Amino acid sequence: MKSGAVPESTLAAVFPPGSVHRATLPNGLRVLVRRKRSGVVAIVTYVRAGYFDEPDAISGISHVLEHMYFKGTPTRGVGEIARSTKASGGILNAATIYDHTHYYTVLPASGFAAGLDIQADAYANSLIDGGELARELEVIIEEAKRKADTPTAVATETLFALLHDRHRIRRWRIGREPGLRALTREHVSAFYRHYYRPGNTVLAIVGDVDPDEAIAVAAARYGAIPDAPVTRTPGPAEPPPRDTTLRYLELNGDVQQSEVLLGWRTPDLAHADTPVIDLITAILSGGRASRLYRAVRDRRLASSIHAWNYTPTELGVFVVHATARPERAHSALRASWDQVRRVLDGEVQHAEVERARRMVSSQWIRRLETADGQANHLAAWELDSRWERGSEYLDAMLTADPRTVAEAANRWLSPERAALLVYRPSNATPFAADAAEATALLEGDRPDPVDAVALAAPSAIVHSGARAWRLESRDAGVSLYRTAAGVPLLVQHVDAPVAQLGWFVHGGAVAEGVEAAGITSLMARTALRGTARRTAKQIAEDVEFAGGAIGSSAGADSVQWTISVPTSRLADAAEILADVVQRPAFRNDAVESERAVALAEIAAIRDDMYRWPVRLATEAAWADHSYGRSVLGAEASVGRMGSSALKDWHESVAVAARGVLVCVADADPDDVASAVSRRFTDLSEHSGPSVAAPAWPVAGAACAESRDKAQSALALLFPGPARNDDGRFAAMILAGVASGLGGRFFEELRDRQSLAYTVLVAPVIRQHAGAFLAYIAMSPEKEEAARAGLLAQFARLGSEPVTPRELAQAQTFAVGSNAIRREAAASLMGDLADAWLFGSSLAEIGEYEERIRAVTAADIQAIAQRCFDPARSVEGLIRGKGRAV
Repeated sequence: MKSGAVPESTLAAVFPPGSVHRATLPNGLRVLVRRKRSGVVAIVTYVRAGYFDEPDAISGISHVLEHMYFKGTPTRGVGEIARSTKASGGILNAATIYDHTHYYTVLPASGFAAGLDIQADAYANSLIDGGELARELEVIIEEAKRKADTPTAVATETLFALLHDRHRIRRWRIGREPGLRALTREHVSAFYRHYYRPGNTVLAIVGDVDPDEAIAVAAARYGAIPDAPVTRTPGPAEPPPRDTTLRYLELNGDVQQSEVLLGWRTPDLAHADTPVIDLITAILSGGRASRLYRAVRDRRLASSIHAWNYTPTELGVFVVHATARPERAHSALRASWDQVRRVLDGEVQHAEVERARRMVSSQWIRRLETADGQANHLAAWELDSRWERGSEYLDAMLTADPRTVAEAANRWLSPERAALLVYRPSNATPFAADAAEATALLEGDRPDPVDAVALAAPSAIVHSGARAWRLESRDAGVSLYRTAAGVPLLVQHVDAPVAQLGWFVHGGAVAEGVEAAGITSLMARTALRGTARRTAKQIAEDVEFAGGAIGSSAGADSVQWTISVPTSRLADAAEILADVVQRPAFRNDAVESERAVALAEIAAIRDDMYRWPVRLATEAAWADHSYGRSVLGAEASVGRMGSSALKDWHESVAVAARGVLVCVADADPDDVASAVSRRFTDLSEHSGPSVAAPAWPVAGAACAESRDKAQSALALLFPGPARNDDGRFAAMILAGVASGLGGRFFEELRDRQSLAYTVLVAPVIRQHAGAFLAYIAMSPEKEEAARAGLLAQFARLGSEPVTPRELAQAQTFAVGSNAIRREAAASLMGDLADAWLFGSSLAEIGEYEERIRAVTAADIQAIAQRCFDPARSVEGLIRGKGRAV
């Protein structure tokens, strides 16, 4: 491809001409349908009603209505919509944002008619019951408190307020506690009847359905719903910015790291500059070769750095967001600011723009891999104007050049238009006394520039000679090959635009001792930072110019390296991944960069009100076993790991290993085997680590920590089945009965008692052990009620069998959600690797539904009686101080 040309991967490959069927019903409802032969169907409803449509007196009401939407209709009682969707094997959810609210369900295609009937009934006939509203408002207030305990949410919405003087985007969008408590049934019902009109709505259906028949079914379900004019009450218009100096605000709280955000006002979605500004975000932070990644993260100034541009309706916001240790926050800000200035100064060259174009093109294609992704794309763009506008928008991004990039940046991202928000730990040194001092920080000595991006095709190293693979078997669409060294290679052919390739290894953190805790994770991530023949920058460039993404991940029982690329670049991807897996250099500077990020992530877990109590409970449950330690390790162990230790560990667990190569692609399996096996020549088979199963505490255990938080969060663990214990299938069904919309715990503790917004139950399955996790986050004064409620529900599962309806519903949901998950090629790849490394055979993938359907109510009761002894429960608790929001 010539530099500057539009990438070959375009939305025409996803939405061929004539593939999207549009119909406008007489009442104004726009219906879009596309057939996608995947066995599932997504039904998505977009309503143009969001936070911008709310007068101050009813701020948050659109989100309240979203919660009430599935609370029942004249023909479906409270909870029945969720239970019926679950019984069809589908998932159900919704989201509210500034300019719209959307509702979606994804389910097996066989449940399409029933699923659409449920969606139409909820849209047209939702009941706003006063008693249910009062209970749900308590749940929403808990959700607001959860947001107040999330540093990124606080920082982002405070930045929006700092940037704007009058616009409704200034408000805490979910609503404040006094205003939420003041909302009445009449308020919510009036908002619902005014905005939820067919002419203000788009219905998108994508999946294994006949388009004409789907439109006919939609017309039958929605056609009689009356339309009415929708008048809007826009808030105060935002005046043009008059600032000539930086807007600055500093917050502090009980957080471990500093959130440092730069922001600018940008134009609306329809403006010609907006697609160019979106491309600038990819130039700045899209991928490992991006400017901010190399100037900030690679230089150990921040653990994460992102740039994004958000355009809800009539305005936009451009944000550069760094999360850094307090002592490095100044440097992270200066480096971020410097890279924006360099874009303004016209330093972006053609190679950088081309890299960003290819990244953006592939990212859009990946988002559209599933029926859910396509339906949301179609509905969102149709609600804005027309669905074809999405393709035109992408084309505009992909035709931008260095000149238009610099011009757009200078129009919108100039220094005098900027705002700076810092949210730091309370015990950290104040960041800056005022805007003048903050400006002085920005205008100090400029950091060194990053090296220019180089456009160069990867030079593949291919071992020639005799065929480097042999076919061992083909079964159920999966081909099993062996490389010359006997390493297994699994290839599955699928109809997908993006190929997935990975090296999966048995071992992971389970093989580490206390002194080496975290070494697998650090080794895996540092391997991406340079090989014997490539620098970190060259790896990133080779991957991203191929339109790909590369990554690594370490878990409790395994470690993996994966790459995804357009199928036409699979051979190049195989060479790059083979280089990373087999010949990482572990240079000292790379080790130090990844160590800094790992240490920051270890600290940041304490800011996560889900991960931290779960971590405390896990440590208490498996205290003397590797399962009780974080995969990231601890500060002490990670702090002393050097290059030589990582090299030795890599050789022992990643090259001579019990592993499997897996590729899922729209390609001939033999061609894939040839491309992959000729490059992965250094790998050899080796037995995995021998690890004893951990013991569960005989008398239970507890670990609690007090924090200055609005909520408390409780993680409760019981022992559970391990990976190869047949009881895991009963555990999955038990979790389906207990958790999620329509689940026992959800309905009792959230819907009836309003104890929390977040309530979940899930099995934790490891190779050598397992657990049941229950999690609930609630106001501190509700702690005892929440704990008692969890324990009562666990006791009930052991004292009485689940009902036939509950059992059938959970089984169908498990089968359906598994089919939905497997629509993505990456999930297929992961399932193959899991079955090979930890299962009895690959056949277990195809046996999943049979095993799920074989679970009985007696099986569930037996596992509950075996596991849910309250005397052996283990808990992790973050006890907040509590405050209004």
